[in-house]
Amino acid sequence: MKIEVTEWHQVSSHKTYDWPDDMIIEEFGSLERLREIISHQEQQMFGGMDPEGEEPTDEETDKFWELTWETDYDREDDWWTDRKGGYDVTARVLDDE
Repeated sequence: MKIEVTEWHQVSSHKTYDWPDDMIIEEFGSLERLREIISHQEQQMFGGMDPEGEEPTDEETDKFWELTWETDYDREDDWWTDRKGGYDVTARVLDDE
């Protein structure tokens, strides 16, 4: 009999980018402007943080997220439900021969 067991986890993926300063300046005008744009992203996601500088335009926000999708990064996954044992498990029969 063939069966399948599925573990349903939650994971936090931490992606680290190493962008060259000259690319940042070309895309955003300055390193400081990118810091400001990022500070507004943090505000939206985590709350309680004071954003810096002017709120980014839609174009700046889109450009930032596009670069995260298009450039290489190092990734570290934190399977926090696996650590705690707080995940659901399901099982099913795939064939019954």
